[in-house]
Amino acid sequence: MAYTQYETVVANTPEELTAKLAQAIAEGWQPYGGPVSITEGFQVLQAVVKGTNNAVGTPGDITSENISDASDVGKAVLVSVDAAAARVAIGSGTSDFSGSYNDLTDQPVIPAEGDAALLEAGTDLVAHTWSAKLIHDEIARQIAALPA
Repeated sequence: MAYTQYETVVANTPEELTAKLAQAIAEGWQPYGGPVSITEGFQVLQAVVKGTNNAVGTPGDITSENISDASDVGKAVLVSVDAAAARVAIGSGTSDFSGSYNDLTDQPVIPAEGDAALLEAGTDLVAHTWSAKLIHDEIARQIAALPA
Protein backbone atom coordinates (compact mmCIF):
# COMPACT_ATOMS: atom_id res chain seq x y z
CA MET A 1 0.00 0.00 0.00
CA ALA A 2 1.28 3.49 -0.82
CA TYR A 3 0.70 6.83 0.81
CA THR A 4 -2.88 7.73 0.03
CA GLN A 5 -2.83 11.42 0.92
CA TYR A 6 -0.19 14.12 0.84
CA GLU A 7 -0.55 17.62 2.28
CA THR A 8 1.62 20.50 3.37
CA VAL A 9 1.39 22.21 6.75
CA VAL A 10 2.37 25.88 6.44
CA ALA A 11 3.23 28.11 9.40
CA ASN A 12 4.77 31.53 9.96
CA THR A 13 6.90 30.51 12.96
CA PRO A 14 8.44 27.30 14.27
CA GLU A 15 6.09 27.45 17.25
CA GLU A 16 3.05 27.68 14.97
CA LEU A 17 4.39 24.74 12.94
CA THR A 18 4.72 22.68 16.13
CA ALA A 19 1.10 23.38 17.07
CA LYS A 20 -0.23 22.67 13.56
CA LEU A 21 1.79 19.44 13.29
CA ALA A 22 0.46 18.25 16.65
CA GLN A 23 -3.07 18.77 15.33
CA ALA A 24 -2.28 17.01 12.03
CA ILE A 25 -0.76 14.04 13.87
CA ALA A 26 -3.87 13.82 16.06
CA GLU A 27 -5.88 13.57 12.81
CA GLY A 28 -3.79 10.63 11.55
CA TRP A 29 -1.20 12.48 9.47
CA GLN A 30 2.52 11.72 9.77
CA PRO A 31 5.38 14.13 8.99
CA TYR A 32 7.24 13.24 5.81
CA GLY A 33 10.83 14.46 5.59
CA GLY A 34 12.00 17.59 7.39
CA PRO A 35 10.54 21.09 7.52
CA VAL A 36 11.72 23.62 4.94
CA SER A 37 11.58 27.38 4.65
CA ILE A 38 11.54 28.42 1.01
CA THR A 39 8.71 30.89 0.58
CA GLU A 40 9.21 34.60 0.04
CA GLY A 41 7.82 35.39 3.48
CA PHE A 42 10.06 32.76 5.09
CA GLN A 43 7.15 30.56 6.06
CA VAL A 44 7.96 27.10 7.38
CA LEU A 45 6.51 24.15 5.46
CA GLN A 46 6.23 20.52 6.52
CA ALA A 47 4.97 17.71 4.29
CA VAL A 48 2.55 15.27 5.92
CA VAL A 49 1.15 12.00 4.59
CA LYS A 50 -1.49 9.39 5.33
CA GLY A 51 -1.20 5.77 4.30
CA THR A 52 1.74 3.37 4.39
CA ASN A 53 5.19 3.56 2.93
CA ASN A 54 5.38 1.08 0.06
CA ALA A 55 9.10 0.47 0.43
CA VAL A 56 10.31 -3.12 0.14
CA GLY A 57 10.23 -5.05 3.40
CA THR A 58 8.11 -4.69 6.43
CA PRO A 59 8.73 -2.56 9.44
CA GLY A 60 9.94 -4.32 12.53
CA ASP A 61 12.77 -4.70 14.96
CA ILE A 62 16.27 -4.31 13.62
CA THR A 63 18.59 -7.08 14.72
CA SER A 64 22.36 -7.22 14.54
CA GLU A 65 22.00 -9.50 11.50
CA ASN A 66 20.26 -6.63 9.65
CA ILE A 67 23.33 -4.39 9.92
CA SER A 68 24.99 -4.98 6.58
CA ASP A 69 28.27 -3.20 7.29
CA ALA A 70 28.91 -4.78 10.72
CA SER A 71 31.55 -7.48 11.06
CA ASP A 72 30.74 -10.84 12.61
CA VAL A 73 32.70 -9.75 15.69
CA GLY A 74 30.77 -6.48 15.90
CA LYS A 75 27.47 -8.34 15.64
CA ALA A 76 28.58 -10.75 18.37
CA VAL A 77 29.43 -7.83 20.67
CA LEU A 78 26.00 -6.28 20.03
CA VAL A 79 24.20 -9.40 21.21
CA SER A 80 26.53 -10.16 24.13
CA VAL A 81 24.56 -10.56 27.34
CA ASP A 82 27.34 -9.25 29.58
CA ALA A 83 30.91 -7.94 29.61
CA ALA A 84 32.40 -11.43 29.81
CA ALA A 85 30.55 -12.51 26.66
CA ALA A 86 31.69 -9.35 24.86
CA ARG A 87 35.31 -10.10 25.81
CA VAL A 88 34.93 -13.60 24.42
CA ALA A 89 33.46 -12.14 21.21
CA ILE A 90 36.51 -9.95 20.66
CA GLY A 91 38.90 -12.69 21.75
CA SER A 92 40.33 -10.92 24.77
CA GLY A 93 39.54 -13.42 27.49
CA THR A 94 39.70 -12.55 31.16
CA SER A 95 42.38 -12.17 33.79
CA ASP A 96 42.52 -13.27 37.39
CA PHE A 97 45.45 -10.95 38.18
CA SER A 98 45.01 -9.53 41.67
CA GLY A 99 46.93 -6.34 40.91
CA SER A 100 49.74 -7.26 43.31
CA TYR A 101 53.25 -7.37 41.90
CA ASN A 102 53.97 -10.26 44.26
CA ASP A 103 51.38 -12.40 42.46
CA LEU A 104 53.21 -12.18 39.13
CA THR A 105 55.41 -14.99 37.87
CA ASP A 106 58.78 -14.54 36.14
CA GLN A 107 59.31 -11.16 37.79
CA PRO A 108 62.68 -9.47 37.50
CA VAL A 109 64.81 -9.44 40.62
CA ILE A 110 64.59 -6.10 42.38
CA PRO A 111 67.92 -5.22 43.98
CA ALA A 112 68.08 -5.12 47.76
CA GLU A 113 67.98 -1.75 49.45
CA GLY A 114 71.39 -0.34 50.21
CA ASP A 115 72.30 1.49 53.40
CA ALA A 116 74.20 4.69 54.16
CA ALA A 117 77.49 2.87 54.89
CA LEU A 118 77.47 1.18 51.47
CA LEU A 119 76.60 4.44 49.77
CA GLU A 120 79.33 6.34 51.63
CA ALA A 121 81.96 3.69 50.87
CA GLY A 122 81.04 3.72 47.19
CA THR A 123 82.93 0.50 46.53
CA ASP A 124 80.16 -2.12 46.49
CA LEU A 125 79.79 -3.78 43.05
CA VAL A 126 76.38 -5.31 43.81
CA ALA A 127 73.33 -3.43 42.51
CA HIS A 128 71.23 -1.83 45.24
CA THR A 129 68.23 0.44 45.40
CA TRP A 130 68.67 3.70 47.24
CA SER A 131 66.08 5.98 48.74
CA ALA A 132 66.10 9.61 47.73
CA LYS A 133 66.83 10.53 51.37
CA LEU A 134 69.95 8.33 51.50
CA ILE A 135 71.23 9.85 48.26
CA HIS A 136 70.45 13.36 49.46
CA ASP A 137 72.18 12.77 52.79
CA GLU A 138 75.27 11.34 51.06
CA ILE A 139 75.51 14.33 48.72
CA ALA A 140 75.12 16.70 51.66
CA ARG A 141 77.85 14.77 53.55
CA GLN A 142 80.24 15.00 50.59
CA ILE A 143 79.57 18.73 50.12
CA ALA A 144 80.17 19.35 53.83
CA ALA A 145 83.46 17.44 53.60
CA LEU A 146 84.82 19.72 50.85
CA PRO A 147 87.62 22.01 52.01
CA ALA A 148 86.55 25.59 52.43
